Amino acid sequence: MTIVGWILSWWGTRRIRWCLLSAATVISVACLLIGYHEKGPQISPGTVGCSPALECMDWRGIYWLEAGLIGFVCCLALLIVTTVAEIALWFDRRGTASAESPG
Repeated sequence: MTIVGWILSWWGTRRIRWCLLSAATVISVACLLIGYHEKGPQISPGTVGCSPALECMDWRGIYWLEAGLIGFVCCLALLIVTTVAEIALWFDRRGTASAESPG
């Protein structure tokens, strides 16, 4: 969703692009916080069928953490791409404006 919204935002104003990217970053951080604070029931190693360490984990918070981390990394990559693209567009507009002005 973040990537699709980011791509579609290039047909809009610059403000829309940065607002969408900021909102996606806030949502990703919220998912990370939800996953971090999601506490399931305590599972002890003495529970039947809980011999390997991974079987003793409560996986409810892991999915929130995973979604938040993937979203945050995606937003970080899009932040870099957007910044580079904005700089390139600025130089392009600056070069076009100086070529069109007399003198």
